Amino acid sequence: MGKSKLKKKKWMKVLEDEPTESGIPIPNLPKKFLLMRVKSGTKIRNVLGYALKEFPNYESVVWTAAGHGIGKAISCAELFKKKQEGLHQITKLRYVESEKSKAENKNGTTLETRHVPEIHILQAAEVKDTSEPGYQAPDDRGEFLNGQEPKRTRKAARQEAGSGMTCIDAEEFAAMGLRTGQKRPKKEQQTEAPPKKNKKRENDDR
Repeated sequence: MGKSKLKKKKWMKVLEDEPTESGIPIPNLPKKFLLMRVKSGTKIRNVLGYALKEFPNYESVVWTAAGHGIGKAISCAELFKKKQEGLHQITKLRYVESEKSKAENKNGTTLETRHVPEIHILQAAEVKDTSEPGYQAPDDRGEFLNGQEPKRTRKAARQEAGSGMTCIDAEEFAAMGLRTGQKRPKKEQQTEAPPKKNKKRENDDR
């Protein structure tokens, strides 16, 4: 039991007093929220299960990760939204100095400062400011079309152009001996290579 508690402390933290000093770049944070730190080696099942269990006590959770753990943190947030419907979300992305670079600079071994991306995803039942950049409403599925029709891909445009051919055009092409919308048989595509002569056999025959 003791080991499991120690593991939870590595990726879970509860911030109740002065959340502005947490270092999270999200304004107007709730006074009480669950902070879930996700790393590249974190098991999604463990952190997701714990967050779902504790969420009713806080009604807000922040998923945070840096570097290679960002993809896993996004997966956790998306799975959490499916389990807990009706959540508001605010996402912030920034670059911070890597922990390895900090340690090297303290020791004086290097002067180069390396930065890594860092993500913070707040999911809460209520948020104070819905005009904050990075805000996503509960019914928003992340489509940034703004009322416009989605752009057609080149492949779709070619398919539409091919399907829009009239019967008259097809007959004219057929009369000219041209094919429309048909694939070439494999036999025509592959040209037969001339058989290779075996020099050894020719010498033996002689």
